[in-house]
Amino acid sequence: MSKIVKVYFSPSNTTKKVVEQIASNFDDGSESYDLLNFNGEKEFPQDAITIVGMPVFAGRIPKSGRERLEKLKGNNTKAIAIANYGNAHVTDALLELTDLLKENNFDVIAAATTISHHSIFEGVALGRPDSADIEKIDDFSKKCIEKIKSGKSLESEIPGNRPYVDYKQLPFEIKCDETTCAFCYDCVSICPEKAIPDDDPISTNLDLCSRCTACISICGENARSFSGDAFEAKKPEFEKANSERKEVEFYL
Repeated sequence: MSKIVKVYFSPSNTTKKVVEQIASNFDDGSESYDLLNFNGEKEFPQDAITIVGMPVFAGRIPKSGRERLEKLKGNNTKAIAIANYGNAHVTDALLELTDLLKENNFDVIAAATTISHHSIFEGVALGRPDSADIEKIDDFSKKCIEKIKSGKSLESEIPGNRPYVDYKQLPFEIKCDETTCAFCYDCVSICPEKAIPDDDPISTNLDLCSRCTACISICGENARSFSGDAFEAKKPEFEKANSERKEVEFYL
């Protein structure tokens, strides 16, 4: 089988883990494109197999992740589309992802919505993906391998609506504890929106910030976190509303 190409936008590393879990079921070598860091043009050959993972931000794939993915083109290249979310709502994200891949000349052969621990509200989907999820993901991966061998494209209808739901900017603030911050500037370098000044990692331009959580996830000192009245008010409401377990879903 052809080389596996892993493509993901994964600010808190959860989408990356799902993509890597799928890739682990293939025997071939692989290469990776982390769209938090890679913002260039690339065309993939026809004989590659791409596994493309995007998180769900309020029912859409992230705007900056989309802009970077738009620069990656296929050559009738086989693709598996993954929308990874925190047990809340997928809405139009998977449909948007499959549409974009098709527009960029990828042959989408399968798609999935997978669930990971919520990156903003820590009380939602704790421990996901768990062993039951992994078992289902591995089974899906094996079905993808068979689908590729058959030469067939995606046959299932992907849920969602066109036009997609509008992008939504969350009102949550992000604080950085200056007494804890090590001034390593990792948050500055990883921010896809360039919302953290090069010379001041304590500050965050909330007008630019997409609340993607990359700066929070990468901070080894746990100095960065969500804060503010809007976040504190939403947290218990959101965690209660999304406490019921949702399951991974697959489309072949």
